[in-house]
Amino acid sequence: MTKLARQITRDEVAAYRHAGVVLLRGVLDLQAVNTLRRSIDQALLSMQDASPEQASSAGKSTAMFDIGLAARLREFRRFTLNGPGPEIAAALLGGDQINFFGDQIFVKEPGTRVRTAFHQDAGYFEIAGEQCCVLWIPVDPVTMENGSMMYWRGSHKSGAIYESQAGQSAPLPDIESKLDGYDIVHFDIEPGDLVVHHYRTVHGATGNASRYQVRRAASLRYCGDDVRFQTRPGMPGQHRRITTLKDGDPLSGTDFPVVWRRRFDQQAA
Repeated sequence: MTKLARQITRDEVAAYRHAGVVLLRGVLDLQAVNTLRRSIDQALLSMQDASPEQASSAGKSTAMFDIGLAARLREFRRFTLNGPGPEIAAALLGGDQINFFGDQIFVKEPGTRVRTAFHQDAGYFEIAGEQCCVLWIPVDPVTMENGSMMYWRGSHKSGAIYESQAGQSAPLPDIESKLDGYDIVHFDIEPGDLVVHHYRTVHGATGNASRYQVRRAASLRYCGDDVRFQTRPGMPGQHRRITTLKDGDPLSGTDFPVVWRRRFDQQAA
């Protein structure tokens, strides 16, 4: 039985693979949205004394993030492992197996000027392969005014891993000052919608210029069959590491559990 409010269409799968990003409207029901909202709010309560790595001030407002909630919050872990995310990842990535890879939450309060610089997740992920997607799930309405994510369509296709704090070699173009020179797309989003992007798709976000609307969102990461563990020089310390993997190993263990497997009847179809 599906855990989605509706099925993922072939056109959406094609859009994800061609553009490296796709908007999925109305795929989450109210129960799923409320579950995620409760988990984010629970995490925020524990972030009141956030470290500088978790919160950055912008006047009286704040942009905050937290990582590794699935390792600490039971309801959030159930959502990531047994909720709609694995089914969405399976539909978009294909293959016979999906592993959970990690999570993060982002909160921008009203009046926050802090922008999320254009970047690429691949430079921070200790993996190699094609089948890795990131689900960006806001639990509040999102517009350009309060922090819409912007995506450089097709930027995943070259295979480049752009430089980041992890010290990758390829320089990231100056997208911010030349937005018209790139195929940039953004979406107005309502609770129940979500955006999925390839882990090499370059993206960034505006600040929250609204007066009253907070922007809370979760980022869930899933990987498919071809992904292998790959250390990266200069990689910042990881929040989790119970499982010990060597370069070239498939993802496995407590950190990267299998969350979806193709059934024999699905293979026959």
